[in-house]
Amino acid sequence: MAKEINAKIGTFIFLLLAALLLIFLNKAGYLNQSKNFTTYFAGHIMEIFQSPSNKISDFFWTIKNISEFKNENIKLKEENLKMNYEISMSKEIQRENGVLRKQIEFSKNSCLEGVCVEWKMTGVLGRDPGNFGKQIFISLGSADGIQEGQAAVASGGLLVGKVAEVFDNFSKIMLITDPKSSINSITQTSRANGAVKGSYATGVKLEMINQSEDLAVGDMVITSGLEDKIPKGLIIGKVLQIEESANKVFKSAQIDMFVDFNRIEEVFIANKYD
Repeated sequence: MAKEINAKIGTFIFLLLAALLLIFLNKAGYLNQSKNFTTYFAGHIMEIFQSPSNKISDFFWTIKNISEFKNENIKLKEENLKMNYEISMSKEIQRENGVLRKQIEFSKNSCLEGVCVEWKMTGVLGRDPGNFGKQIFISLGSADGIQEGQAAVASGGLLVGKVAEVFDNFSKIMLITDPKSSINSITQTSRANGAVKGSYATGVKLEMINQSEDLAVGDMVITSGLEDKIPKGLIIGKVLQIEESANKVFKSAQIDMFVDFNRIEEVFIANKYD
């Protein structure tokens, strides 16, 4: 027991003397070189561990910012899409208003010989692929008062066809370019009567004109009003080329039309009333 106490006292005295010696050496400046070395060594150790730490920190900062940039990019794309949609809608509204203004101007003079016409505007739903696009579908039907035989007109009084078949909420329009189409017509200047018929090629012809009738290139071709549900005076086109032969009873003419039938987006259905 006494030996253990003496050993502890000896250790304490040794440590005390060592501490006093270090204090003396430090004050005397003998430990400066060792301190510099220790500081330099500790700094490198900290740099070694700090570098990966900085890289990890930079990595997570980059990930965070990529996420923020991605969200901001998505937001910008959504805002850009919304802006483009609004611009597109604005253009369509301006276009539709222009179409309506033209139709209003046309409708001001839509009473002729005691017969007036009411116009119903409708959009084109699509084309009948079984008829080479010669028939279109509109978004009005029997529920809207649409009847077979009514004229389908583009803005400005340009005839494009007539109602061929009516369903509850939509109808089929046979374009005047359809080979089965036939419209009673008259030339505006010479008053030559005939029938405008479609063809398998593009364009239409004015046919069944008596050889004695006068025809002139450039003369306007309009509806004659002989058909019950098609108003008189709707514009079909103008005479482009006259085809006649001394051996034939009738002559015909190619018609230059004013409508691009591949770009029809809306039509007006004519409803005649007294």
